[in-house]
Amino acid sequence: MLTSLLRLGKGYVRIRLTGYSPERFLNLCRSREILIWDLQNNGIAYEMCLSVADFRRLKPLLKKTHSRLILLERHGLPFFLYRYRKRKMFFAGMLLAACILYGLSFFIWNIHIEGNISLSTEVLLEYLESEHVVHGMWKKDVDCEAIRTGLRIRYPDIVWVSAEIRGTRLIIRMKENRDSFQPEEQEEEPEARDIVAARDGVLTSILVRTGVPKAAAGETVEEGQLLISGTLDILDDAGTVLRHQYVSSDGSIYAETTYSYADTFLLSHEEQIYTGRKRHTFYLEAGERRLTFSNPLQSFVNSSTIKKEYPLHLTENFYLPFTLGTTVQEEYEILVRSYTKEEAETLAKAHLEEFMEKLREKGVQIIKNDVKISTTDYDCQAKGTIYVIEEIGRPVPLVPQEEAIPLDEEPKDGES
Repeated sequence: MLTSLLRLGKGYVRIRLTGYSPERFLNLCRSREILIWDLQNNGIAYEMCLSVADFRRLKPLLKKTHSRLILLERHGLPFFLYRYRKRKMFFAGMLLAACILYGLSFFIWNIHIEGNISLSTEVLLEYLESEHVVHGMWKKDVDCEAIRTGLRIRYPDIVWVSAEIRGTRLIIRMKENRDSFQPEEQEEEPEARDIVAARDGVLTSILVRTGVPKAAAGETVEEGQLLISGTLDILDDAGTVLRHQYVSSDGSIYAETTYSYADTFLLSHEEQIYTGRKRHTFYLEAGERRLTFSNPLQSFVNSSTIKKEYPLHLTENFYLPFTLGTTVQEEYEILVRSYTKEEAETLAKAHLEEFMEKLREKGVQIIKNDVKISTTDYDCQAKGTIYVIEEIGRPVPLVPQEEAIPLDEEPKDGES
């Protein structure tokens, strides 16, 4: 690879040699240390490559061996410069571009942060900006040690952090104390509570782990009815209530309940039909400035848009302060059409299945589906009842009996 680059830099040619004694010519080249490569014999002549400097030394050898030489190809930088010697602006532009790239290499164009979990990248960038560490700053003004120290002081949860400059990137790696964002489990005494019915239904089973059952399987209960009480009566030997002990009720209570289902939609509806026409827009961003390239004569009334952005960089770590973006708009037309009876019933069944699937995700067991689907000339209706078995226990805070005041008891004089 390096040899090829050196040959291109110095320039080389490919020639065809004919005559009576080409072997003698090759021997003379070897004796005079003229380097030849890619030598080929096509039957009537020899073809070979050699440098421009050695090519200028061939005239005495050709005369001595009575050989003829034909120049086939020219390669390398000297021939390229000679070919475009009159295009001064082209070389000036190349030189200017090289100078601009060299100048851009003195700045930070990308701040990359990795290893952050609880701290978002936006929060860290805002802190760095408050410390005057921003995109576009001079690399010589970046103090990596100060960045590391400042981050550890500002965010104590960071147990390790490093900062380094690679190319035009400032790379910050960190490790957070994961124990700090795991809530400490504190053992607290359970709050006294009752369990009431969350829905109307017929109890199918009741399993009490803590508390006193107030209902049994087979009973019909209403929403809000007490099912498990957290009040335990402490009795003496004679069966008299001495005091009450309050616990956190716990249990599994299942009941057969119903859900009313209703779904109505019009047969006439709008559909998006893509025409296949697309509008491509390209833009170049530099900071807050944007240069857009698009066809102003092409516009769509209805369209969907897909946007992509590509930060420009020459190498993995040589980022440039430019972002190339593309926007593709796809045109569509809005057409009004009507569902057929079969299509409407299929769609209604799909809506019903989606509703029942959401119930199943909540742990509800569906035992019967009594939903009827009907269509008219203008709409489709699905109505009925879904019978299920589900857990209906809902915990509520327990009010101690000593603090409770019966609703049907009038306050005595002097009480409020």
